[in-house]
Amino acid sequence: MTLKNAFQLMRTLVVAVAMISSLMIADVALAQDAHAPVSITILTSPSGSGPYNAFATIETHMQEFSPWLKLQVQETPGFNYNVKYMLRHPEKLKSTVFGTGTVLNWAAETGQKPFYPKPFPEMKDFRIVAVLGLSYDVWVTTHKNIRTPEDFVGKRVGIGLLTQNEWGMYQRMLLDGWDLRKKLATLDTLGTGANIDALLDGRTDVGTLFGLTSAEGKFTVVTGPHRKLEASHRNWHYVDVPAKMITDYNKRTGAPFRVVQYAPHTLPNQKAPLTTFGDLLLISAHKSMPDDVVYELVRTLIKNYPQIAKYNAFTRAWTPATLAYGAKQHPEEFHPGALKAFKEFGLM
Repeated sequence: MTLKNAFQLMRTLVVAVAMISSLMIADVALAQDAHAPVSITILTSPSGSGPYNAFATIETHMQEFSPWLKLQVQETPGFNYNVKYMLRHPEKLKSTVFGTGTVLNWAAETGQKPFYPKPFPEMKDFRIVAVLGLSYDVWVTTHKNIRTPEDFVGKRVGIGLLTQNEWGMYQRMLLDGWDLRKKLATLDTLGTGANIDALLDGRTDVGTLFGLTSAEGKFTVVTGPHRKLEASHRNWHYVDVPAKMITDYNKRTGAPFRVVQYAPHTLPNQKAPLTTFGDLLLISAHKSMPDDVVYELVRTLIKNYPQIAKYNAFTRAWTPATLAYGAKQHPEEFHPGALKAFKEFGLM
């Protein structure tokens, strides 16, 4: 073979390989586009709350992110409500993703009264789709002499709704477990913003707030009521929850509350080190939900994180590493469709 013929053969091979590659890419794209449209429901939280606003924003832009998966974001009274709804509606299991949390799942599975009058072992059939953040729950007060929950005795405490795990349910669980609830002047379940309004108006002595931190600790997200308190320019501070109070509760009950510790100036108006409690904020699905649907949802969240985080500030904590938090160590707790996406993006 002459040198000229060798070059011609090489060019032919290069063109052939390029054509085959283009066809393969086109086939993958066509296969993706050819997927029959699928619509799933996402049970979130009250309108105006962080999870609801975040997923409503994603729903609005979903056509940019996926050629076939559609979201129907549904406002609910809270994540505690979501779990109870899913337990009562087996016909929704293959088409619904819902917001929940690790402590909430434990409470339902083990039957923690008054929220769950009996154990629900079927909770073991639900799988984590993604971790939305490492939550922190804090009590705040305008009273200088209230420093720990032990100082709540005789005081008026405002919290969120009991249908909201991070705003109301967890606070009630801990106050009961510490034998403090009956020693309060009042425990008012007011809602997210309303409990802070009551604190600012002097109708309560203590309020509660919730937020998220990303797995890497890079982003700490505060909610609207937190910003409202910050903007009030009132003299307020955080209530420190000693780690022993949290770990003792966990040992006694089996609960998986996290001990959260923040260096000064991590949160607004945080002048001193802070210890409080938290959870893992989750979206979950039943194990029967099709793998390809869960994969596409998680793929969408991972691939489009930079854009989603620009659209909605609450989602800044939803970094790819956060979404896959714990999947490498406990893959059996995650949905197979989610694991496929995490592996594809090198997250486990």
